Amino acid sequence: MITKLLNRLNALYPMSEALTDKITSVTRIIDYPKKAFLLRDGEVCDQACMVVNGLARAYYINEERDITSRFMDEGFIITSWISYYHQKPGDEFIEAMEETTLACIHYRDIQSLYKEFPDFNIIGRKQTEYSLYLAEQRTRMLRKQTAEEKYKFFLDNHPDLMQRVPLKYIATYLGMNEETLSRIRSKYHKGK
Repeated sequence: MITKLLNRLNALYPMSEALTDKITSVTRIIDYPKKAFLLRDGEVCDQACMVVNGLARAYYINEERDITSRFMDEGFIITSWISYYHQKPGDEFIEAMEETTLACIHYRDIQSLYKEFPDFNIIGRKQTEYSLYLAEQRTRMLRKQTAEEKYKFFLDNHPDLMQRVPLKYIATYLGMNEETLSRIRSKYHKGK
């Protein structure tokens, strides 16, 4: 299980044997059943995890509706960035949508890795850049695209999730209601 995490990190920047051994020693493998909460509103996000197997959804509550902010499947790094960065309680929920296995490293261990292994800072920077890229991509999609373009964006960027995620969650991720998404989806697939 930890091999998948090590491969993911090595793809960002080649790790020394000492760094690999240290990461191996501080990483915990955690299994969550479907619908289990990895994080709740009001909790501090004190770890970063990679999805080894499964799928999770991050969301927040706005006017009594839950709004999906991210889907995190195999290879994705899970954390609640605002809470993680400040080490203060956040307003986000992260829930397993399937049986999910995570490889997790505690915040304090990540900070120690940065101090002890300067190369790990490169890995952290590259991961942060990738996370910012994904966030900017989604922000542009929400602000600039039509409903049809949003649906195509989702298909292009998350084709396998259409079979794994209920439509109501995809709709909130795309910033529309479920009825609109159903209509667009039907129209889109009729034209193919």
